[in-house]
Amino acid sequence: MNLFNKLAVISLSVIASYAVALPDDWQKEMTILSDSAEIDRRAGTVVYEGNVVLTQGTLKIEADRLMILRNGDTLEKAVAEGDRARYQQQIEVGKPLTTALGNRIDYYTSERRIIITGDAELEQEGNIFSGERITYDMATETVRADGNTAESSTDSTDEDSGRIKVVIQPPKPESDSEPDSTESPEAATE
Repeated sequence: MNLFNKLAVISLSVIASYAVALPDDWQKEMTILSDSAEIDRRAGTVVYEGNVVLTQGTLKIEADRLMILRNGDTLEKAVAEGDRARYQQQIEVGKPLTTALGNRIDYYTSERRIIITGDAELEQEGNIFSGERITYDMATETVRADGNTAESSTDSTDEDSGRIKVVIQPPKPESDSEPDSTESPEAATE
């Protein structure tokens, strides 16, 4: 058990130093809570199971199972799986949290990309993307959503079965950028 604790601390230290987030997120302490953990140093994996919660700065991942893959001292990928695995992170300073839900979430740290599969949903600034698979590239700020490519059953009552859905919020009204229309033209020029 003592050796296991030491390996877990070393693993977390390496992961914490390489996670990609807000400029100061990666410098913050990473905490992983779970019911169990298994470390395979040769394979470079750590698997956490049972009500897993990973937090580091604004990054939070919740899942039934979380596998972390390393290549030497570099964190390559985190894979969250379960019934509605959840990811959230503030991508830019001053922006709201970006959240994702799905049966599986692959988080590629060096590429700053996440892939959500299985009843996938991504919400960013009130805009919602949903489908079978969503890819979000944080570096290029692009989102790609794909529907279910398998043929939907003929007895399906859902007319949107297999399709993606995007909900885009209207632009927020600009306040104090235009003169009040009730003011006289002379008051606007003074």
